[in-house]
Order: sequence, then structure tokens, then C-alpha cells
Amino acid sequence: MKNLLLLVLSLALVASCAKYPEGGLRKLAKGHIMGEWKMNAYFMNGFDYSDTVLVQNFKETFNEGGTFERAYIDTAGAYHSYGGGWDIAGERTVLKIFADSTYKLTPMVNNTATNFTIDRLTKEDLWYSFESSNGTHQLRFSKIK
Repeated sequence: MKNLLLLVLSLALVASCAKYPEGGLRKLAKGHIMGEWKMNAYFMNGFDYSDTVLVQNFKETFNEGGTFERAYIDTAGAYHSYGGGWDIAGERTVLKIFADSTYKLTPMVNNTATNFTIDRLTKEDLWYSFESSNGTHQLRFSKIK
């Protein structure tokens, strides 16, 4: 009986400490995601394609209450900023972004996704990915505020 109780407690502890594949605890997701993030890398199918990104100074801000802002500078030097909403769903593994616009990330990728898989979320890092016809795309951000 004592061994069974110990086993149940151990399993409960492991379940409550669910982690993201690349790091961070799921239970801390909403607290960690709030703030301003700047993209520092872009990967496609596991390879670094950061040098193909068309936008500069790409930032996303997740505010308390579910409001969202995205800002960047395009290849023509024009500044773009728009808002929307956000939520975390699917056992805290899915980031839903309800933005008012789409953007062209690379010459081959026009991002229209609204559901992203959270791969890493810590106080300092946010990595999320999405699928499209040409594979898996991962955006990596660092917290700036």
C-alpha cells in the first residue's frame, strides 16, 4: 500500500511538471509569455534560414487580458503595426494569435497561421512553430521587456 501511494504521488508530480520540448514549464506559460519579444532566428525544417527573413525589427507583444501587438519593418522600409488577441490552449501547448493581418516572412513564406505550437517558453525565450506546404517553420524570440 505504501509503495502504491508513493507511485501515485510520483506520477502526480511528474504530470504537474510538464515541459515544452525545447524547455520551459507549461504551468508557467501565461506568466512567461506576457511582455515584448523580438525575433532573433527563423528555422525551416530544422535548418537556420534567418538570413532569408524579409522583415526587420520583428516584435510581438502579449499583454495581460489577451491583447496582442505585432510590429516590423518590411523590405521597402515601411513600418507596419497591428493588433489582435492571443490565448494559450491545448494543455498550454498551442499559442493562438488572432492578428488583424498577415505578413510575408521570407520570399517563400506568407504567414497566415493562427495556431502555433509552443516549442520553448521561458522567462527569456519564446520559440513557436507552424506547419505549411513547404514544412515546419519555427520563429525564435528573446524577451526585451
